[in-house]
Parts: sequence; structure tokens; C-alpha cells
Amino acid sequence: MINLIPSKEFKYCDFEFIDFNPLQSETFKYFVEDCNLVVAGHVCAGKTVIHEAISSYELSKDQKGKVVYVSPIRALANEKIEEWKKHSTFGQYNLIELTSDNDVSMLELYCSRIIVATIEALNICCRRGDDWIKDIRLLTFDEAHLFDHEKRGAGAEALMMNVSSFVNCRFLLLSGTMGNVKDLAKWVKVLNSKKTFFVDSDWRPTKLKKEIVCCENGKENFDFIKKTIEENYDDKILIFVHSKKTGRDLYEKLKTDGIKSCFYCSDIPFEKRKEILDDFRSSNGYIRVLIGTNALSMGVSL
Repeated sequence: MINLIPSKEFKYCDFEFIDFNPLQSETFKYFVEDCNLVVAGHVCAGKTVIHEAISSYELSKDQKGKVVYVSPIRALANEKIEEWKKHSTFGQYNLIELTSDNDVSMLELYCSRIIVATIEALNICCRRGDDWIKDIRLLTFDEAHLFDHEKRGAGAEALMMNVSSFVNCRFLLLSGTMGNVKDLAKWVKVLNSKKTFFVDSDWRPTKLKKEIVCCENGKENFDFIKKTIEENYDDKILIFVHSKKTGRDLYEKLKTDGIKSCFYCSDIPFEKRKEILDDFRSSNGYIRVLIGTNALSMGVSL
């Protein structure tokens, strides 16, 4: 049993909650240590708070240091930058979003203390030899299971190696699905020779019940979804789909059958996505059934 640590004991960042949860309390001792940290925790376990705590400490140490949060998708990068602009601690710093479709000047990068970037955009800066990279004090890689991704894993690894060739910064890797935490921690230590710790936590904020249902065709699959929605009429229903087309098709089928739902994907403007999430989170919201792509599974707390 881990003793929960009061958030007021950490003076570098303002938090709205009273106590750090078990995962955050377990990593608390590493917040102000010059070390790398690899964290595997369940979805919605509060891993982003670990990044916020370490970032606030590193930003407080000098007036030049930067922290970089690497997001696997543009939608999450956009969401985080808007969230931290309103944060009582991070809002006092210059923040910037660095993505492939965002035109950012070299001056803006020099002046920014907090940079939210995608893998590809930051790799371009490394290959270009941007001097501002030398000011990075912390590089956080969210959804770090992408290191094992067939298509994007090589780019993620290259990014870590590129940054470590510029600066001896701290590395923080966060993921909800990493199975090789120890091996990844050993590799991270090789990059900058800092002490590296890994935390593999089983704690989750809510109990999880698993049930596997096999459907032979699309009709059976839809009938099961419809039946589940109708039987759980007092509950919120979250449906993940593997593609935008599947999501839109499901939305239209539910609509035809008189079931109200909403579809969430990266194509939707940020403000609209925020409205959808706020409504779904609310006990009085009109959205009871939410269909989402992986844009909803990465870094979004419901």
C-alpha cells in the first residue's frame, strides 16, 4: 500500500487535487532528481501529472531551459497546448505547438519555454541542427509504446538519439501499454548515462471488466453494439473504431435506427472536440454514446 503524498508538498506546480494518486506518489521521489523515468500505467491513471510536475521543476531552475512534450498525433498536441495555456503554472511561460502543419519561426522556438511537438516535426529540427535544442532540460515522450510501432517506431527512436546528441537532458517516457519497460529503460540510460528508473504500475482509477464477443460478420457486430446500447440505457457508452470510415458508417447506422451518438476524430476542429468531450464527461450532457478513433484513446481523460 502506497501512502498518498499531498500535492501541496510539491511547491513548483499548482494542482487542483489534494493528494497525488498511487502512481504519482510512487514516482514523486524522482520529480526533482536528475534522472530518466519510464512509466507504464493504465489509461486515466494520471501520467500527464508526472510530466507537469517534472516540467515545472525543470522550468524553475533557470530562465533559459525548455521542456518538450512529444505527442504522437497532432490532435493531442493541439489539445495539450490549449490546456496548458490556461494552466496557472504553465500559462506564465511562452508555449508553442510544433507540428508539420504549423508554421513556426526560429525566433518563436528560441523564445518558447514549453514546446509541444510531434515526432516528425521535432526530428526535422534535429536534422536541421537547430541551436535551441541545446536548451532542452526535459523531453517527455507520451504514448511511448510507439517505439514498438512498425511504421513510426524508427522515427521515435531516431528522435531520442538525435536529441541526446545535442543535449544531456532528462527523458520521461509515458505509456499505458508498454510490455518491455525494463528493456526500454536500459536503452534510455545508454542515451545520456543518467540514472534511469522504471515504474510499472497496476493501479487504475476504476475497475475493469473484460468480455470478449466474437461476431462473424458486420451485421452481427452492429446488432451486438445496438443491443449493448439499448440494454445499458442509464450508462455512457464509448465505442472505439479502427478507422474514420468505420466510425462514420457506424454513426450513420445508429442514426438510422434512432440511436443518438457522436463521432470523434482528428478531423474535427479543436473547439468542437472540446465541446464533445465536455458534454460526454458531464452527467447532464446529451451525448450518451461516443464513437472514437485512436485520437480519443491517446492522452484524453474521460
